[in-house]
Amino acid sequence: AMANVEDIPFIVEDRRMLSRVAGDRIKITHTIEPGQRETGCVTCCHAPDNCPILASFLCCYDYPEYIVNEMNASRYIIVRENGIEWNNPSMQPAKGRCCGQSCTELSVMDNVTVLYFDDIHFDYVRNDTRCCNMWWTFCCGGRGEQVQIESTFCFSCCIRGRDNRVCIPVCCPDVCCPCMVKSELWVDDAPTAVKIIRDARDDAKRRLGLDD
Repeated sequence: AMANVEDIPFIVEDRRMLSRVAGDRIKITHTIEPGQRETGCVTCCHAPDNCPILASFLCCYDYPEYIVNEMNASRYIIVRENGIEWNNPSMQPAKGRCCGQSCTELSVMDNVTVLYFDDIHFDYVRNDTRCCNMWWTFCCGGRGEQVQIESTFCFSCCIRGRDNRVCIPVCCPDVCCPCMVKSELWVDDAPTAVKIIRDARDDAKRRLGLDD
């Protein structure tokens, strides 16, 4: 009898990490609880639904509750059989009549990233949560705990960039060097997330014969 498509592995010989155990689907091995956006102690209420601009000028106001809930609902982190996928959404004006945009309503703008385990910058996965995170979150707000995916060299003093003519010190802020190559994940439990991602990467490389 002819085998079903889903029973036949999908193999990409020229880049084996893109292969799949089942031909018609990508297997999800783990889900990681994303970090949730939290406001600081100064923020006491949400801006009215029809006036979100208040949150940009008055520190005691958060964005309208509907957009905060939509943003939290849109965040996800899944570990796939050959990589990791996450959504780090942001806000944008909704459709409207002012040059095509609304002046009083916001909507979610998805920002989905897929990083395969054989990416040359997928060398180090570490917990990069700021010191005293709970205290800082209480005072100034936060997004959870931070996981960093990066590739360093020169005794971990420099981080790789998108251009081979650039040498970037690890202490350089992202805003000062946009060519820096690293990925940041905001999670609920960074130590657990780091272990899950590392184990999944190593298992995938071992399974596909891509061990260093």
